[in-house]
Amino acid sequence: MKSAKCAQCGFVGWSDAEFCKKCGAPVSAAPADMLERPGDNFTTAYSSYDAPPAELKTGLAITSLVMGIVNFLLLGIFLLPTIIGIVVSIVALNKIKQQPHEYGGKSLAIGGLVTNIISVVVLVPVMVIAAIAIPNLLAARRAANEGAAIRSLRVLHQAEQTYQTTTGKGINYGTLSDLQNDSLISADMAREVRSGYRFKVEVFKANSESPAAFAVLAVPAEYGSSGRRSFFIDETGIIRGEDAHGLEASKSTPPINLNRRYPERDSDMSRSSRYGDDN
Repeated sequence: MKSAKCAQCGFVGWSDAEFCKKCGAPVSAAPADMLERPGDNFTTAYSSYDAPPAELKTGLAITSLVMGIVNFLLLGIFLLPTIIGIVVSIVALNKIKQQPHEYGGKSLAIGGLVTNIISVVVLVPVMVIAAIAIPNLLAARRAANEGAAIRSLRVLHQAEQTYQTTTGKGINYGTLSDLQNDSLISADMAREVRSGYRFKVEVFKANSESPAAFAVLAVPAEYGSSGRRSFFIDETGIIRGEDAHGLEASKSTPPINLNRRYPERDSDMSRSSRYGDDN
């Protein structure tokens, strides 16, 4: 059955209809080419319709930004993740530039690149400060441990003297356990390791050939880290100490205050030995 087009409103209806169903005007049969035009236009409209673009991949860009934020918060202390973050950011930007229809998130990748670079820039002063501060902190720690070791030697020497005159009946000295049992030292002072030093008390009982004696030795528990100097004290009360490279000090070790107390005399002795002065 043929169609007819209304000349007034353009409505296309059946050709046997006398009046337009839309506006009521008389209708006539439409030419064949006009009948095809609406269909052609409809087909053309649909053929020219573009499908919505596929969702762009932003995984690399997001990863670079997350790594940049983490590295920035950590001040770039871990250098390897910072370098990886920069590489991931550059790879993401290259993919976005070469394949813009597949990869997206350019602003995220740029943000990741910037934050990772800032982390590297911040890392430089942090490393400089650490290089200056850490050795000073270690030196201060060693000095504090050595000072504590010297004070412990003095306390132990005094406790030994008291023990000899009381429990030792003026003859023998006591071990760390003996001194603690007599309440001459505290439980902390009786520990073998404290303040970064390892302590040892050697007691020699009196016999027919030699009188009683004792020796207290202090050695760094971790040489170079907890301390450098090893110390020694005996019944004479002279504290001896030097850098023995982690070994024990002995009676032949010079006193710790030799050069401090008599600097002029030591200088004269050194000058005399240099020029062969016997006076």
